[in-house]
Amino acid sequence: FNLLVSQFCGVYTSLAADIKGHARLARGEIIIETFKAVKLSRWQKFMTSLDLESRVDFEEGDIGLAGGIKDFEPALAHPVAKDQIIRFGGRTDGHLPWPEKHHEDEDNMEKMIQRTIQKSLTKMLGKGGKVGGTSTVGDTDANSSSHHSSGKNDAD
Repeated sequence: FNLLVSQFCGVYTSLAADIKGHARLARGEIIIETFKAVKLSRWQKFMTSLDLESRVDFEEGDIGLAGGIKDFEPALAHPVAKDQIIRFGGRTDGHLPWPEKHHEDEDNMEKMIQRTIQKSLTKMLGKGGKVGGTSTVGDTDANSSSHHSSGKNDAD
C-alpha cells in the first residue's frame, strides 16, 4: 500500500509541474496577443509612468534599489522574525574588504534547537535518562556484573 501511495505522490508531483508550465505558456500567449493590440506610444507612456529608473527605499533612511515598484502592505500580513536585509555601515567601494559577519544569531539558534531537543528527550525518556522509568544505564551495568559472578571470589 505504501508503494502505491508513493507512486501516486511521484506522479502527482510531475503532473503538477507540467500543469504549472502549461499554464505559464498559456498566460504568455495571452500577454503576447495583448501586446499586439497596444500602440507603441501608449506602451512607452506607461513605462515612463512607472518611473523604474528611480530608487525605491525599503524603509526610511535607505537609498533603495532602482527598477522596482513600491507597494505598501499591512505589517502583520507576512510576519518575519528576523530582518532579511543585512546593512553594513561605511563606503561602498568595491576594492574595500567585506565587513566581518557575526554569527551570534546562528549560534543562538543552534543553542535553542539543542535545548529544545534535550528537553524533548528528557521528557520522553524521563528524568535521569530512565527508559520506561525502571532502570538506568548504571543500574544495567551493575546488574549484569552480578549475574556473571558466582558469588565466590573470582580470584580463586
